[in-house]
Amino acid sequence: MKEPYKFLKISVVVFKVLAWVSLAFQSLTGLILIITGGAPVLIGGAEIPARLVGVLNFVAAGMYFFSLWLMSSLIRLLLDIRLQLPGGQSA
Repeated sequence: MKEPYKFLKISVVVFKVLAWVSLAFQSLTGLILIITGGAPVLIGGAEIPARLVGVLNFVAAGMYFFSLWLMSSLIRLLLDIRLQLPGGQSA
């Protein structure tokens, strides 16, 4: 028989993997910018030093990780709640 909510169960794993991948790449990019520096980056008409952009990458990495992990946890919570409701158990 077809497994109910298979897409949501897969999405839990996908969001967790994306959370770790985004944390790794954003942190690596931030670390490279902090160490090497570079040319100033034009953001909103203002030139921001590359090292500051590296620090902002670390902040963004934490925010993305938290957001994606939260999404994964919320989907998992909703699936667990659905299993507790009448008719929620798959036979």
